[in-house]
Amino acid sequence: MTITDKCEICRQRKVKCDQQKPTCSACRKGNRLCTYSFGRISAFVVEDPTKFSKHGKPKAAPLVYPLGQFHDGRPNLTEHSSEADFQTVTERAPNHRHGAFRTLALVSRGRANAIRRYPSAQQKKRLEIHLEHLKTSALMTYRPSSHTMILANRYISLLNVSPPEHQPFAILGSWILSIPSRIGSSAHVDLAVEYLADSMNFYKEGNFSNRRTALTSKAKALKELQIAVDKEKSRATYDTILAMKIHFAAEVLMGINNFYHVIHATALAEILRKGPPAGLDKEHYWDFLDNTYIDDVTEATVAGRVSVYDNEFYLNTTCPSSIPADTSLNFRASASIMHIFIQIPRLICLTRYAIDHPNDTTSLVSAISLAESLWLLDPCNLIEQLMHDSAITVPTPPFNDIADIVPDSYRFTSVASVILASRYWHLCITLCGVTEMLHARFPGYTENSLLPVLATVNKKDIDAAINLARCVRYPLDTCPSLPLLPLRIHNTFMISISSWYRLTRRLECQQDALKNDSEAPTVNIAEQLSGSQRMEKWVTEECNRMNELWHVEPARKKFLTAVVENMCGGPIPDWLPTRVRFECEDGNMVMKFDYGIEEEWIKSPKTRISSPCDGNKDDCEATYDPKTAYLW
Repeated sequence: MTITDKCEICRQRKVKCDQQKPTCSACRKGNRLCTYSFGRISAFVVEDPTKFSKHGKPKAAPLVYPLGQFHDGRPNLTEHSSEADFQTVTERAPNHRHGAFRTLALVSRGRANAIRRYPSAQQKKRLEIHLEHLKTSALMTYRPSSHTMILANRYISLLNVSPPEHQPFAILGSWILSIPSRIGSSAHVDLAVEYLADSMNFYKEGNFSNRRTALTSKAKALKELQIAVDKEKSRATYDTILAMKIHFAAEVLMGINNFYHVIHATALAEILRKGPPAGLDKEHYWDFLDNTYIDDVTEATVAGRVSVYDNEFYLNTTCPSSIPADTSLNFRASASIMHIFIQIPRLICLTRYAIDHPNDTTSLVSAISLAESLWLLDPCNLIEQLMHDSAITVPTPPFNDIADIVPDSYRFTSVASVILASRYWHLCITLCGVTEMLHARFPGYTENSLLPVLATVNKKDIDAAINLARCVRYPLDTCPSLPLLPLRIHNTFMISISSWYRLTRRLECQQDALKNDSEAPTVNIAEQLSGSQRMEKWVTEECNRMNELWHVEPARKKFLTAVVENMCGGPIPDWLPTRVRFECEDGNMVMKFDYGIEEEWIKSPKTRISSPCDGNKDDCEATYDPKTAYLW
């Protein structure tokens, strides 16, 4: 054990010290200088942080400035002097207490040594100025220059475009805030972050140089990701799915019309099919999953297949009865929405099958029974509480031409709140569409079921569409320079056209039925029909305006009408693609579409994908194996 109060002489001699001051008994007996300096700061060491080897060793000797040399205006007699350098000039006893006052003097060794040992006042002043300069400039303005620190700073600069609560990248989940702490732990995450930063530069300034830099980063990142996935034969790691999600975001910035982001979305869905990855971050994993599953569900509702998340694991995990009451409101609401949403594609498939096979009553009963259970699980109370806590209504319409229908808008406290609320209304619109189809095609069965009556369904359908319209202004005003949030909300907002389409169809039927009735009040129906048609047109134009911003082809009415019927359980048109594939032809990635429904997709979704490559055909022929991992 080290005794900190020993004097320097006893410490060097390794003998016991009685620690008397100013001179201990051992030093007094041996007529030696007694000092106590252990643990005190004795020197100011200056090292150049730019002159270190890759192993952290200094390439140049540091500058050492003994702080004790000018302490209280006196030289430090113990720093570079030995015991033989001093001699006792006088010694006298004090008036009180024990001890002695001893006057010491240096042994004369010549004037040159004396000058070097006693700096002049000008030299001391010069050193003080130098030390102050080091404190205020060199040391304070220094920033680490290693690759990982530079990469972390680049990533943080991406998130600094707006406050954390209104962060556009929050559409991906709160896990984005954990990335700086993970940089340096895995190469595939680091390279994915570098690709994301380079893709952002290309999005801001789409010149040839930035595009070339981004594609170079992409090639390196994909190869490293391939190596990581190839090693994870049985179970993917959390770092791997983070890297995939970062690639997803980077591909969106490089060009959403290329559809390369679909590759990563599909791969993530297949990897997460059977549960969470290894080594997950419990604090952020739910937000990661919550902002990932929706891509597969949205695609499944159009493609005529069951969601890959519609399995026992996720149904049990998100079941409202299994969620503890002490969890946060956002978690309970998002888990309840996921529990219903992942079953919607199955409900659509069952409804379509029941329509195509009217004699199969088993499928019809299964469809009605599933619809009943989903309506009973409606988390409307949780959403009302969420809106009360995180949204305010402002008297500004989303667009002046529809102010008579939607007179106000919503302002949210965070990006997470608007995503959760809009997703719930997206869910309501889809569920209402399928339920209305069941009422229209099988009225005898639905009349005696637990499904809500058609009037209730229609009202909830329109209310959800109006609420989505109220959300449009918030993402547009939050961060205009990086419209990621409008992109996510507008994809959901586009679904609301189905509500207005169904309302227009109902009003037209009512108008036709009342043509021969002269006493019927047709004026009110005509006004409602005009308003519904205006809303259809406005939703289409607003979504196409966002598509134009992201260089996506505008949506045509024929396409939107077909999707509306398709998402209600109606037929899938022959010209509507149900799956996107990428194949390598002559070193270039070519996007191909599959059409029609495969029965095996309804029971067991499968896919075959390949990745964008840099011209090497051998690298591009790897396929995706959902049982193990995906290879690029």
